[in-house]
Amino acid sequence: MSRLCILILALCAYAHPAAAEPAAALIKLSSGVTLHYAVQGRADGDPVVLLHGIGDSWHSFELVLPRIPDSFRVYALSLRGHGWSDAPAAGYTQRDFAADVGAFMERLNLRHVTLVGHSLGSFVAQAVALEDRGRIARLVLIGSGPGGLGTPEIRAEAQAMFRGVRSPTDAGFARDFQMSVVHAPVPAPFMERMYDQIVRAAPHMWALAAEAIYSADTAAALPRIKVPTLLVWGDKDPLLLRADQEALLARLPNARLVAFPGNGHTPHWEDPERFAKELIAFASAD
Repeated sequence: MSRLCILILALCAYAHPAAAEPAAALIKLSSGVTLHYAVQGRADGDPVVLLHGIGDSWHSFELVLPRIPDSFRVYALSLRGHGWSDAPAAGYTQRDFAADVGAFMERLNLRHVTLVGHSLGSFVAQAVALEDRGRIARLVLIGSGPGGLGTPEIRAEAQAMFRGVRSPTDAGFARDFQMSVVHAPVPAPFMERMYDQIVRAAPHMWALAAEAIYSADTAAALPRIKVPTLLVWGDKDPLLLRADQEALLARLPNARLVAFPGNGHTPHWEDPERFAKELIAFASAD
């Protein structure tokens, strides 16, 4: 297939019609931190909460949201330091991010939640689930590993990269970083949006969040998570390997793995149609 054909197909996928555009909103948490988020679906629909990866924002799920039926109430958050959310001078550990998510769910009194996290968001989702007191019904981890980036070499390389981010964030870094995690074609307009999110993210967040990409405490505590868990993994993922998925399966007592062939670290970008179908089926299961 020619590059032109691939581009046309990608643009068609990006133009997938939505029943309604998600509404954007701000919420001030008890900590004083204000988060930006998008919301769609019926007010009485089963809640789904989406958490993005480092440097992204709620827009990370832009290709997925139009494919989720109105029967779900979907909240896509921008974590602190990302997008239009507050960027405090400190507080970028997994526990800090997780406390925001927990406070968000408490503020809106969300229950029977399907919590979805990608990359950093998946590590945060693990931390949220470990502290949960009955709000989370299901967990979806995209491009994840036990407690974070489990391979010491990959973790050290990523941390060195994040600690090297300067203000203002370099547009070339944004492009290189986002391109490095995808393997299958992704719509060009969407990728431009994701480059912009890297540039928009608070420059000081990167170095502070470098430690949040792995927590030995989270990894050790994973057997305490009993809720049904879906692992979504692209078999061309350069950051989280098959061994990481096997380690998650060994530690999470109620987990199963769905592999996306030919996808990199971002299956929800590279194959949003299949991802949405997997998510809907999982969130709808008895």
